[in-house]
Amino acid sequence: MTDIQKENKSGGKVPNRGSVNFPRLRFPEFEGEYRQYSFEDLFLFSTGKNIKQNEASPEYETPCVRYGELYHLYNEIISEVVNKTNLDKSDLTFSIGNEILLPSAGEDPLDIGSASALTIKGVAIGRTINILRPLKKNLYSNIYVSYYINEKLKKKISTLAKGVSISNVYNSDLKILNALLPSISEQQKISSFLLLINSRIQTQNKIIEQIEFYFKGIKDTLFSQKIRFGGFAEDWETKKLGDVLLKNSTKNKNQKYSTVQSVSNKYGFINQEDIFEDRRVASVDTSNYYVIDKGCFAYNPSRINVGSLAYKFDDEISIISPLYISFKAENIFLIDTFLLYWFKTIEFTKQMNNSFEGSVRNTLSYENLIKMNISIPSLEEQIQISSFLTKIDQKIQTEKTILEQLETQKKYLLQQMFV
Repeated sequence: MTDIQKENKSGGKVPNRGSVNFPRLRFPEFEGEYRQYSFEDLFLFSTGKNIKQNEASPEYETPCVRYGELYHLYNEIISEVVNKTNLDKSDLTFSIGNEILLPSAGEDPLDIGSASALTIKGVAIGRTINILRPLKKNLYSNIYVSYYINEKLKKKISTLAKGVSISNVYNSDLKILNALLPSISEQQKISSFLLLINSRIQTQNKIIEQIEFYFKGIKDTLFSQKIRFGGFAEDWETKKLGDVLLKNSTKNKNQKYSTVQSVSNKYGFINQEDIFEDRRVASVDTSNYYVIDKGCFAYNPSRINVGSLAYKFDDEISIISPLYISFKAENIFLIDTFLLYWFKTIEFTKQMNNSFEGSVRNTLSYENLIKMNISIPSLEEQIQISSFLTKIDQKIQTEKTILEQLETQKKYLLQQMFV
């Protein structure tokens, strides 16, 4: 970012604004004023043609983009596509490589303001997509304007949405919008810079995916004993979980503890006030809540199938609702981290799926949990396995922190570089 000028701090010139707002960050070689354009002066508007879900697959021939994919598969830039179609080419609308795509329908009005710059020629564009193409040459960069729409116009577009259960925004609605744009050369410079950041984010995502793929594979290989660390040859002992778990029965009888926690699929134990802010969810009387301290496991018996199981890493003593099931590992047989990783194995998932009760929602009772079998090596081998997996786990978390930093940087730049 050394070649980006920071407003009033870098010593570079900041243009006389007059009635026009300028970004707080700007490349120093650009000083010209921004110009306001109506969408009607910028774009030619059209829509795509129908490509049904069963008419799109990576195995087909003609690259395509369907409107639902704009929500789930793509972001501000589409430089490669996932699906292809087998429809006759005469029935399709194809890209030139300078398009901006916006879904024209969605359940959430904010989704409709999600723009994607399609930079590839020859891609079939599906129905329910608003297609924006240049009315004249050299007025805008489709990558820049895609970022601009997402950063500055998304909420405005959502207010144009019509409909109740499904919201719709048509090309005729978009024509009333305006965009404040710098010169085409400045747009292209900003676009190239943002592409570089996007590339770093994509690379970071791939690094995380590769490590997570390795972690999943090596974890199940270790727990299935297909490979073992050197120096360990003793057979693993199979036990019932009931033989190695201790159910938590400690209640908050005198309401001594007040920090109420919930079990989060993503974060483990989490304070309820962090989830619900000012809304009270805990009972006024918490005397029947379970006391949770370091080393406790807990899960929601009706949500265990989505991985809602937590482990208490910290020393703070807290309480959880009696709706949760809480237990500890019997440490003469089992160390905590070994059990925690076992709960993430294919073997546990298989046994869990065979232990569910309930016709409407899968429920895993503690009685059924403790009937499961677990194969346990010596404590020394458990420590070796746990230490190895923990190092990989920590590496994943480090890479995720880097990804979060990149995404925060991108968000900051978008806020500062667009007006």
